[in-house]
Amino acid sequence: MMVLDANVAVKAYLVETGSEAATELLAGPTKLLAPELIRTEVAGALCRRVRMGELEAGDAEDRCHHWLVELEKGLFRLTPDRELLPEAIALSTKLRHPLQDCLYLAVAIRSNAPLLTADRPFRDRARPFYKKVSLLKGCEQN
Repeated sequence: MMVLDANVAVKAYLVETGSEAATELLAGPTKLLAPELIRTEVAGALCRRVRMGELEAGDAEDRCHHWLVELEKGLFRLTPDRELLPEAIALSTKLRHPLQDCLYLAVAIRSNAPLLTADRPFRDRARPFYKKVSLLKGCEQN
C-alpha cells in the first residue's frame, strides 16, 4: 500500500520530471490510496495546463476522461474527505501547511502507509510528523 498525492498522479498524464516514475507506479501492482480529493485535483491540474497554454483543450479533456475511468476501475482506494477532515485539520495547523495536502498525509498515517509526493516543501514539513513521506524518483533535485 502507498499513498500518492495528486502532484504525483498527474505526472502520469504529462511529460515532465518524474513522469516515468509516476506512470510506473500507476501501472504497477502496488495498492494505491488517496483521499477523494485526488479526483478533482488531478483533473484540475490538467485543466490548468490548458489555461497556461501547455495542453490543447481536447487533449486535456481526453486525459481527464482516462483519469476518471481509471478511478472508476479502482486505480486508487479512495477515502471520503469528510472522514479525514478532523485529522487533516489538526495536521494542517501543526504543520502550517495547506489542508488539501494534509488530507493525503491523514490517509497515510491512518493506513500506516508510505506517502509519495513531488512537492519538496510538503515533504520537508511532513517528515517531522510522519517519517514515511518521500519524494517521487526524479523529483529529488527540484
